[in-house]
Amino acid sequence: MFMRTWVILLALSLSACAAQTVADKMPEPESIGVFFYLDSTTQALKRLPKEDWKKHSKAGWTTVSTDLKLDGTSSPFRIPAAAKTTFIFKASEDSAEKTKLYRFDVKGGRREYEIGKWKRRDFVPNPGLSVDISKFGESSYKIVPESPLGPGEYAMFTGDTQSVVFTFGVDASEK
Repeated sequence: MFMRTWVILLALSLSACAAQTVADKMPEPESIGVFFYLDSTTQALKRLPKEDWKKHSKAGWTTVSTDLKLDGTSSPFRIPAAAKTTFIFKASEDSAEKTKLYRFDVKGGRREYEIGKWKRRDFVPNPGLSVDISKFGESSYKIVPESPLGPGEYAMFTGDTQSVVFTFGVDASEK
């Protein structure tokens, strides 16, 4: 009798622990190739907007620079200034490793950043801001900027080309 009671209690406690582990599991995005902001207060994934852009080249005496430009001075997606900002992205390992984060310069009603420069025959790409990329769940990756993001406008994309650009803005902290 004692042994049977002990086995039943053990089985119930193990099932409760397993149920708690499933309930505590972080959400993963279902969409492939889309960036999500992980809200640290609610643990909810919030989809970043993708925006249309234009490529623009300008020539100097010895260089040609290529910029990516977006209309408007700010992204519709806003996040508060925070010590750590986390993004979640579902992709292949190759795509995840090529994820880039750029800070825009706001000029004349537009947001822009330099993709890179041609100096004679050599192209020098803009490396963007440093990010840590690690596995998140079974099929997603977590992207965390190495330094806290200051107020401003930002762009994220994956891969070698900026075919799809996702944007967000960091608002100034209120004091």
